Amino acid sequence: MKKYKVVIFDADHTLIDYTKDEREALKKVLPKVGIEPTEEVLDECNAISSAAWTAAGLNDVHTEYIQREYHALYHTHVKRIFEGIFARFSCFASALEVGEEFAKSLEAPAVLCEGAKETLDALVRKYELCVATNGMTEMQYGRLSELAKYFKGIYISEEMGVIKPLPAFFDRILEEMRVKREECLMVGDSLSSDVRGANLSGIDSCWLNRRGERNETEIKPTYEVKSLKELLTIL
Repeated sequence: MKKYKVVIFDADHTLIDYTKDEREALKKVLPKVGIEPTEEVLDECNAISSAAWTAAGLNDVHTEYIQREYHALYHTHVKRIFEGIFARFSCFASALEVGEEFAKSLEAPAVLCEGAKETLDALVRKYELCVATNGMTEMQYGRLSELAKYFKGIYISEEMGVIKPLPAFFDRILEEMRVKREECLMVGDSLSSDVRGANLSGIDSCWLNRRGERNETEIKPTYEVKSLKELLTIL
């Protein structure tokens, strides 16, 4: 087994649960515009949000356009979530204003993914840990606040001006952590940003594949696990 010094973690859907955080933020803002946030309503809102994300192209982090416009599109995406929600529930509030309040609500400490704290507790004794996340600066710092004690660095794309999977993102981490490529392991749930970014940067990767999906892409991780707990059998 290769000896690593630094473990780089993705944030959303790896350590912190965006879907649950989104639901909590929706519970805060929807009643203010007369929409009762029942579980059925929240399910519909999650689906509208996911569709808006896909429609904005924010999954297409391999394209030059998204790499250049990611953060501007992210802001637009938040407004479009509420345009979709308000159309569905016949609400005439301002999607821009409610979207801004929603984004602010998402700066609260995140719901942790299963096994996150236990895994970090075990690994922080043996490795230097950091986070590499595509997202908005204030939102991600807030959501990661309860885990910040584990990390030597938190690298957020908006603050850095570059997104995963671009090598420049990982080069910044290597430089600031003062570590060689072969001494790092990238852990994340996304083949397209986490694993591909590591591949492009000459860094080993571990794909967190909780749902046991088939990898039918050309993107190949060094390791694959189904849970954070299983990661401890590698490290």
